[in-house]
Amino acid sequence: MMHNTCLIAEKALPYYASFQDLTVATPKPCSINETIANAAVSSAFEQNAKMIIVLSTSGNTARLVSKYRPNCPIFMVTRNERAARFSHLYRGVYPFVFSGKKDTDWATDVEQRIEHATKEGIKLGFVRRGEPIIVITGQTGGIGHSNTMRVLQA
Repeated sequence: MMHNTCLIAEKALPYYASFQDLTVATPKPCSINETIANAAVSSAFEQNAKMIIVLSTSGNTARLVSKYRPNCPIFMVTRNERAARFSHLYRGVYPFVFSGKKDTDWATDVEQRIEHATKEGIKLGFVRRGEPIIVITGQTGGIGHSNTMRVLQA
C-alpha cells in the first residue's frame, strides 16, 4: 500500500514547474556543468526521455542534474566508489560503479560506460530499447569537464 501511495505522490509532483522556477532562480552566468545539467533536464522534458545518464568522476554533475528535478531517473556511472556512495544523497540518482577496464581511447571508454548504464536501465525496467535517453559526458576525463550532452536511443 505504501509503495502505491509513493508512486501516486511522485506522479502528482509538478516537475516541469519546479524546473522552470529553479532555472529562473539560478544566478547567471553559471558554470558550464550547471548549464549542461539544465540543458539535459530541459531536453529530458522535451524528448520525454526515460533516463539521464551522467558519466562522472566526482558526482558533482549528477548533483546538479538532480537539483533541477527531472521526471526521470539519473544513472550516474563512475569509477569512484566514494562518489557513488555520496550520490545516494541526491534525489533520483542511481549510482553505478563501473569496474570495467579503462580503455586508452577516451571515446571507446565513454561508449562502454554508456552501454553499461543503458543495459542496467533496461534490466531494471526504467527504459526499453528505442526510447530516448539523455547522456552527459566530458570531452576529456577528470573532475569538472562535463561539457557534452547527447540525446540517444536506448
